[in-house]
Amino acid sequence: MPDSTATMTRPSGPSARPQSNGVTSPLDPLDGYTEVDLPSVRHMRVLWDIDIIDPEGDPHDRIIEANDPFKVVIRVQLKGRLWSCVSADWWFDLGFSPVGAGTGFNLSTYVPEQQLWQKGWPGCGGYRSLELEIPVPANTIPTERCGTVYQCTGRFEMYCCGKPAGVAGFEPLGQYDFYSPVIED
Repeated sequence: MPDSTATMTRPSGPSARPQSNGVTSPLDPLDGYTEVDLPSVRHMRVLWDIDIIDPEGDPHDRIIEANDPFKVVIRVQLKGRLWSCVSADWWFDLGFSPVGAGTGFNLSTYVPEQQLWQKGWPGCGGYRSLELEIPVPANTIPTERCGTVYQCTGRFEMYCCGKPAGVAGFEPLGQYDFYSPVIED
């Protein structure tokens, strides 16, 4: 069945009447507004995922040697036809909060920010998904003597028309242990 639906409209609010000073408000048209009911879940949804992938390509491995490179993979899937009316800039980041000693940080502190931006995403061009693969070089993640366990949380924001973030979200990834396989005295 094609993805086409007629939406129902209904009048809302009273007709504009002159205020006591005789001026009609520009925010209240003469015959009242008509609200367009959009079933937003059907016409505009965002599904997203962020994963830390170890050097062997296993997305389930939560213990990673700090001296190995790894990847962060971000996927966004947009559902619904209203996305064809949106062009936007997407910003992604991954926060690391230590469990125990250590200092929290964002991945954007250690990798070039342009790897975390998707600028000028053209929804009007028919695109409904985007995927970023961010390589994280070896020895990027700080560790303590016996490794550091981090609580990791991915975040995103979507900006359009030069305005503040119109859409934002996060995904907790759980805990990851980054360790150095050699302990130096």
